[in-house]
Amino acid sequence: MAESPPSHRDPTPFVELIVKFERPLMRYIRSSVPRLDDAEEVWQATAIVLWEKFEEFDHEREFLPWAQKFAYFESLKQRRKIARDRMVFSESAMQAIADTHQSSQEHLDRRSRALKICMDSLGSKDLALLRSRYDSEITIGELAGQMETTAKTLYRRLDRIRDKLAQCVRRRVALAEE
Repeated sequence: MAESPPSHRDPTPFVELIVKFERPLMRYIRSSVPRLDDAEEVWQATAIVLWEKFEEFDHEREFLPWAQKFAYFESLKQRRKIARDRMVFSESAMQAIADTHQSSQEHLDRRSRALKICMDSLGSKDLALLRSRYDSEITIGELAGQMETTAKTLYRRLDRIRDKLAQCVRRRVALAEE
């Protein structure tokens, strides 16, 4: 059996797009695949199919909607694979989720941009606390010990920061929608 010759196409355009849209595509997948392990499996399968089909991609069009179609079908394959699991969405539910996600994408993008701006406006101590809490595996108890305070105090401080961010995001999104 003869092997097919290796592909010599430049992967740079594909890599740039897949890196740029990794997070929104994973959010899309997570909206229809409840378990993180399954979602990561769908993400990997989707990335492989996207690479295989990339020569067919029309660069005049948006990459994300094109990629989401493949992710949708990979999600369906995953659903069929784990069909005996009781936490499986029906195909019609998955289609409804996909449609809802598509229609809310612009709003989600506005909120994401607003959150970045709002986070940039936080004080350095608040930003450092958020990063310590959410960008690492450290627990609140361990963080409280490092900061020589109580877990309860940190929870209250995090609640205040999250409230401040939520208000800021709401204001910015409302302004952007006017």
